[in-house]
Amino acid sequence: MNETALPSALPSALPSTQPPATPRPLRIVAVARHRLGRVLARLAPEVAAQAQVEWVAHAFGDAVDAVRALHARAPVDAVVAAGASGEWLRQHLDIPVAMVEVRGFDLMRALAAARAISPRVGLVSFDGPSEHLAQLDALFGMGIAQFSYRGPDDAPACVQALLAAGVQAVVAPGLVSDLAEKAGIACVLMYSDDAVRQALDDAIHLARLGRAERARHERLNTVLGQLQDGVVAVDLGQRIEALNPAMAQLLGSTAPALAGRVLGDVEPVLDLGATLRLGEAPSEEVLQIGARTLVVRRAPIVEAGEVTGALLVCRDPAVIQRADRHLRANQRQRGAPARYRLEAFSGDSAAARRVRELAAQCAASDATVLIVGESGTGKELVAQGIHTASRRATQPFLAVNCAALGESLLESELFGYEEGAFTGARRGGKTGLVEAAHTGTLFLDEIGDMPLALQTRLLRVLQEREVLRLGATAAVPVDLRVIAATHADLAAQVDRGLFRRDLYYRLAVLRIETPPLRARESDIARLAADLMARRIGKTGLQAAQAPAWLAALLELAAGYSWPGNVRELENLVERLLACHGYLAPTGQLDRARLLEVFPECTQARPAPVRERLLKGARRAAELRRVREVLQSVQGDQAQACAVLGISRATLWRRLRDEAALVPVGDEAPVQAVRSTPKKPRA
Repeated sequence: MNETALPSALPSALPSTQPPATPRPLRIVAVARHRLGRVLARLAPEVAAQAQVEWVAHAFGDAVDAVRALHARAPVDAVVAAGASGEWLRQHLDIPVAMVEVRGFDLMRALAAARAISPRVGLVSFDGPSEHLAQLDALFGMGIAQFSYRGPDDAPACVQALLAAGVQAVVAPGLVSDLAEKAGIACVLMYSDDAVRQALDDAIHLARLGRAERARHERLNTVLGQLQDGVVAVDLGQRIEALNPAMAQLLGSTAPALAGRVLGDVEPVLDLGATLRLGEAPSEEVLQIGARTLVVRRAPIVEAGEVTGALLVCRDPAVIQRADRHLRANQRQRGAPARYRLEAFSGDSAAARRVRELAAQCAASDATVLIVGESGTGKELVAQGIHTASRRATQPFLAVNCAALGESLLESELFGYEEGAFTGARRGGKTGLVEAAHTGTLFLDEIGDMPLALQTRLLRVLQEREVLRLGATAAVPVDLRVIAATHADLAAQVDRGLFRRDLYYRLAVLRIETPPLRARESDIARLAADLMARRIGKTGLQAAQAPAWLAALLELAAGYSWPGNVRELENLVERLLACHGYLAPTGQLDRARLLEVFPECTQARPAPVRERLLKGARRAAELRRVREVLQSVQGDQAQACAVLGISRATLWRRLRDEAALVPVGDEAPVQAVRSTPKKPRA
């Protein structure tokens, strides 16, 4: 199509009228020629503060190509057009088009202006005459002849029809107006200035809405693009509206190629029909897509209370597992907050008070602490208490048992390593516990079992306050406090060459010795009661029964040396709670069964006493069996003897013996023998 040249006074674009109010002002393209173009050019400066207006002097297909070319160079926010060309643009562009509309008052004013020129007035409109105007003309005898055209090819013929009808003044769009004027017909443009101004305002409004929508869409795409999960959103027809690269890869295509396709057609197992119908989000499910296993979750998209689409998220189980491992490892490295305070080292004995007082003094210093004591005496509890009472209380508390790991593994755990430091090294390397404990506390349990080679590296950390990862060339400064603990005699190990003397003196700046439980006999009852109180809720034992049961256990353990210390006491309390049903089959604590469940408690007694206890337990067990059989046979002694496989004389002797039973709570003790039968005759 040939382009009609604009007047020399009219520029082909009007960017100079737009002072940029934002980094990129709104960009509006006006598509118009002839008289309408001149009106738009005259009114465009009125919106210069809000938008940059550019010009396209084409129509129909040529206008579409021109707008697309401009949009390819920089985004076009909206288009202003009119008539047939405007409708064409609306159908072929994805850019909002604001139409210059012919309103009733504007049309009547244009017709009045034409009538003032000549009584023979014609009206040219696009795509057919107006029925309402025809009715109005019939009522008032206005004598308006209506003509129409469907495109630029029809315009010359329309002008010829005007001439043939003797029309001397015409109200018409821009192209027909120019052609009619050349043919000698007076013309009035049907588009008023107010209609053009309204179209420009509409274009600015559409441009703002479109830009906001594009910004939202770009933000959404940016977020989706950063997700490792595959995400896809569909409309009510399951047509794909948005998806991220991870989802496109799962579906074996690209995002542009998948846009607009029905998700159920692309991958049937991901069909979202049920989600759209029910409007409910089912629980996660595991699906097989090709050779891949995925965890899939579906959810409806609800806007203003209505389901407008659905969302599907696909997760690779391997990614979930890696994240879980990373989180657990990171949590371990960063260290959970220390659980215990110094008050947790309970007890009123002089030894317990001395430990708490000395630990409180150590907490005020940043010096290294060495805690010495037998296994189970609460060395880590004291270490945590020192940490929570120190200025580092809000920082990490990390612990490692030096005896639990091999030399190479302990080295990587403590000091970390760089990527590629050794075969099997994790990608990206690993932060060691020394580095992770920066600003906090590192607790080295069983330090006496640390290999000599690692003692040298630890000594450098304590001296230089820096750590060198395996495979690294630059040391990392660290600010941490080290608390070490051991059950061994480090001084003796130093003499035997098993522990570095210089490291020993670095560790033992401050020293605390945790006493064994046998040295805290007055604390045993309180410790046992505290342990039982913390655990009784998880068992079926009544709280009112607990003191009597615990007293019976501690009475049995009187004089016991407690080689396992508090840890062994905790073991016995848990065993008492776990076996409470067996220990009291009739509701009363059975001393014989108590000796059976806690045989180690008798080891502290002299051999004769221990033998008497065991003998008494056996007799009590025999008596209990006799009573159970007698009860089952309703007291028939002859039948009981047959069941037990004993003679009547033996039955008589056993019934004569008494077995002491420990009462539980307020219950009365069971009498061993209420009546002694007559001794059977020989």
